[in-house]
Amino acid sequence: MTPSPPGPRRRIVAAGAAALLLVGAAAEARAALPPYWQRLRELQAILDSNDLAQKLRDAPIDRIERPGEDLYRIQAGPCTLDIRIVDDPADSAQPAMPGPRRFHIEAGEPACR
Repeated sequence: MTPSPPGPRRRIVAAGAAALLLVGAAAEARAALPPYWQRLRELQAILDSNDLAQKLRDAPIDRIERPGEDLYRIQAGPCTLDIRIVDDPADSAQPAMPGPRRFHIEAGEPACR
């Protein structure tokens, strides 16, 4: 005697359970960008900053270093300036939502020779 194939109701229940598991796993995991793309977003935010351009007196950026986590050091002509990557406060107040990291930059004061 051959076993009968599962009925349509059983397949619907199994598909629903699988869908719930996938949705639950996706809700728990924060879908951060891969490091390459996150770093690119951080650098773009630095380059787009009007505050940074004013602090550097519109001098072109000669070098960008990353001496530590969420810290960049900018050199423009005779001036050096540290930039911090800071999580947006609204992002940390809410439960983890899927998507890229929400942040803003904070520019320190330039040190010019």
